[in-house]
This record gives sequence, C-alpha cells and structure tokens, in this order.
Amino acid sequence: MKPTNPSLESDQEMNELKQPHPWLQKHYQEKRERTVRLVKASVDQLLSSGQTVTIEAICRKSIECDPERRGVKKSAILENPEAHAYYRQHSTSYKAAQARKRKDHPLVSAVGSLRIDSNRNVERTRYRYMQMTKPQIIERLLMVEQAYAELEQQQARLQFEWLGLKLQRTEVKREK
Repeated sequence: MKPTNPSLESDQEMNELKQPHPWLQKHYQEKRERTVRLVKASVDQLLSSGQTVTIEAICRKSIECDPERRGVKKSAILENPEAHAYYRQHSTSYKAAQARKRKDHPLVSAVGSLRIDSNRNVERTRYRYMQMTKPQIIERLLMVEQAYAELEQQQARLQFEWLGLKLQRTEVKREK
C-alpha cells in the first residue's frame, strides 16, 4: 500500500476546486467581456465629459451604460486584467499614485548621509516615516544600525585610547 501525503492531496483538491467546470467557461467568458465592454464605455464617457477616471466613477457610470442597469463592481474591474489595464491607462489618479510609490525618498537615496538632529520635530519625523514604503523603511533601519555599530566601535576605540593616555600620565607622575 502506497503512503499518502495529506498536504499533497489537499493541494490537488484545491487546484481542482480552482478550475471552473467546463460548462461554465462560456458563462465566465461572457461576464469578462461584459465587464470590459462596460468599463471601456464608462471610461470613454467620463473622458468625453471631462471627469476624472476613478474606479468609483466607473462603477457609477457603468450603471448608466448598462442596458440591464446593473453596472460593474470594483472587484470585477480589479480582477479582470483587460478591464483593469484600460482603467490604469486612462486614470490620472492611478498614474499619480504609482508615481508617488516610485518616487525615491530622500532619506533612502542619500545612503551615505545620516544626519539626525537631537532637537528635531519628532511628529514631523514620524509623519515622514509613515509616508515611506516598507523597503524604504528597511533600508533606513539598516543604515541606522550600521551607523550605530560604527559609533560603538569608535566609542570603544576612544575609551581605550583615553585609558592609555591616563595610564601614561600616571606613569609620568610617578617618575617625577
């Protein structure tokens, strides 16, 4: 008797559940095409009337464009690659959000400089950190840790030098 792997069986079952039944393929394809058609019509109407293209605006406008008056939901736009691509292509708010995400934060771009003022405005600093992405915060944390380690080494070196100078002075005093 061949031993079974319960996790393997559950993975196979999950894959089978994810695949739609063959008789539903046509229905799903029609729904995807309807979503794309309504999104394109809604975006085109929003653009022609000079309105901003947002997902919420598309959802509202799609009800007007839909002969069935059902429109499309936000999840349908986000989950349909073709509809989502059309929205992204024409949405100024989406493009602006992407540009903000891509914009490199000055704290991260200046890796070599780690100037921290002890009298800084902590609330302003907290706000700046909240605006950073997770990779930017990680990079900043690594820079701070590296600077801290270097300062610890420098402090230990200075303490030994100071101790050496102190010993030299005591020896000079004994010789006199």
